[in-house]
Amino acid sequence: MHDWDPIGVREIPEAADEYDAYVAELRAMLVQGRSEAELFEYLWELETEHMGLQGDRIATRAFAKQLAAMDG
Repeated sequence: MHDWDPIGVREIPEAADEYDAYVAELRAMLVQGRSEAELFEYLWELETEHMGLQGDRIATRAFAKQLAAMDG
């Protein structure tokens, strides 16, 4: 939530679990060695399609890069 908060709820304690539903899929993608581009596409789809937001390509790309750099 600190690095990816497309809805902007990080300061709301009741929303601490807002993005938990996406963790398992992201973890699986990381374990599978998915590319930065694939991670970005997943996050972008969540933001723009699932959440219905305009999205922030720069922030989302930066987070995808950060995830891709993690050791699986």
